Amino acid sequence: MKFIYTTFLIFVYCNSFGQKIPDYGLHKVRITDTDRTILAEIIPVNSNPDVQSTLTYYWYATNKVHTLQGGFSGRLLNGAYIETYLNHNNRTQGTFKKGLKDGTWKDWDEHGNLIQVVNWRNGIRSGIFSFFNPDGSLKESGEYRKNELDGPVVFHESRDSSRKIYYNNGKALEGKPRSLFDKVNIFKKKPKPGKGHA
Repeated sequence: MKFIYTTFLIFVYCNSFGQKIPDYGLHKVRITDTDRTILAEIIPVNSNPDVQSTLTYYWYATNKVHTLQGGFSGRLLNGAYIETYLNHNNRTQGTFKKGLKDGTWKDWDEHGNLIQVVNWRNGIRSGIFSFFNPDGSLKESGEYRKNELDGPVVFHESRDSSRKIYYNNGKALEGKPRSLFDKVNIFKKKPKPGKGHA
């Protein structure tokens, strides 16, 4: 009888250390495809987002990451996202917030060369961006505001040559835009009244 009690206590004692540690709501999925591997976090969201028809949502179901404009039908991606090539080089890296791209997103080619760096805010391109040539040199840089090019965009045509085009809400401007100081310059000369041209 003593042997049975001792065996039972040892069994209970060993199993108490073998319990799974709770993940505290941090959920990760790993998807292996024919040409890539995806590691994504699906941290539960406290409330469903107000779905907007113009935004693209990323969600997980049936062991796949799906995209849908203006909706979703599964567990929203929420947290870190890393996509790698089969040679283990990064392909895409960024963060999702309630199914929408958020923060800095980077893309690489299969050899590990950076292709682009784009900033996102709630599913909309917003902030600085950079595009790179296959040799790793800077190709284009500028800023997005509400998914549109805004401000100066620099096109690097070679290592020592570049050109700049100014944009306002996605539309290219002729030349450099006037600054606020130029528009409201209180020191510019005004013609004197009463004197005509001869």
